[in-house]
Amino acid sequence: MNSIEIKSKSEKETQQIGSLFSQNLKGNELILLFGNIGAGKTTFTQGLLRGLGYEGWGRSPTFVLINEYNLKHKVEHMDFYRLNKTSELIELGLEEYLDSDSVKIIEWPELSTPLLPHNSIDISISQKSNSERLLKINVKNIQNSYLLKSLKS
Repeated sequence: MNSIEIKSKSEKETQQIGSLFSQNLKGNELILLFGNIGAGKTTFTQGLLRGLGYEGWGRSPTFVLINEYNLKHKVEHMDFYRLNKTSELIELGLEEYLDSDSVKIIEWPELSTPLLPHNSIDISISQKSNSERLLKINVKNIQNSYLLKSLKS
C-alpha cells in the first residue's frame, strides 16, 4: 500500500500526525503539501519539524519563500503561494534545493510540478469542519513506502 488516509480532529492531532510522519524520514525526501488556505499545511509541517527536534514555532514561509532548519535532517520548507511563473522558481534556485540531501517540504507546489522529480510524497489536506481535517498521503515511489509505517497504527 502506497497511500493512507488519516482523519484529524484538531490542530494538535494534525501536528501529532506530522511528528509521527517525521520519525521515518531519512533525508532527501520531497514532500508536497496540497490544500486550500487554512487546510493545515503549515500545522502539519510544525509537527514534522517538532518531530525532528525543532523547539520553536515553525512559520509558513509565504513572504520569505524558504525557511531552512538544521535539525536531525536539514529541512527546507518552501511556500510558492505568491509566485506566478515557473521562471521565478528557477531564479529562486529550486533546482539546487532539489539536488540537496535535505528534507524538502513545498506548500502550494502546483506551479513547480513540471520541475519536480516524480518520487514525491504528496499530502493533500482537506478541511471537513472547523477542526476536522482529512489527510491523504500518497507515496509515489514504492521505495519510500517505509514512510507510512508509523502512521498505520
